[in-house]
Amino acid sequence: MSNKRQIVLGITGASGAIYAERYIRGCAKLQDISLSVILTETAHNIWLRELGYNPEELISECGASLLSNENFDAPFCSGSAAADTLLVLPCSMGTLARIVGGLASDAISRIADVQLKERRQLIVVPRETPLNLIHLHNMKLLTQAGAVICPASPSFYHNPATIEDLADSFASRLLHMTGVRPLEKKYQWNNNQE
Repeated sequence: MSNKRQIVLGITGASGAIYAERYIRGCAKLQDISLSVILTETAHNIWLRELGYNPEELISECGASLLSNENFDAPFCSGSAAADTLLVLPCSMGTLARIVGGLASDAISRIADVQLKERRQLIVVPRETPLNLIHLHNMKLLTQAGAVICPASPSFYHNPATIEDLADSFASRLLHMTGVRPLEKKYQWNNNQE
């Protein structure tokens, strides 16, 4: 049995593929985690449109496992093999609603259901604006059920020079939240202070 932290990254059909890309790249630099990635079909199409290449290339290059969103035999779909963390990044409002409703109609929503029932970490990164009352209500219910809602809000205090710098600051925060420590700490508040 591996002592590596088991992290599942669910990428759904919302804009913001760069956040998932930078998170995967951050994970690839670390030895103490095992990363499994699930993409919805829409997420795959958005990744191609926003980043211009096939996400499977990066997943393979970084040594992560690719799981099918239609496969309920994936190890993390059962409480007996729950992941340490499920990070849904970005999370569409449709996926968020399915998780809140307990529908478990695909692997991502089933793993989210397992994370909640087993009291394991579930972090959801909604990527929608503006938010309507249904979105807000669903986020409230999910928080009450034990999940962490972490809107895609990168910081600017490190004076990012590129979009990648901006996305890296948010990915670094997510790495910390998922229980791993990025190799670089340049995105911490007052990190340049002596």
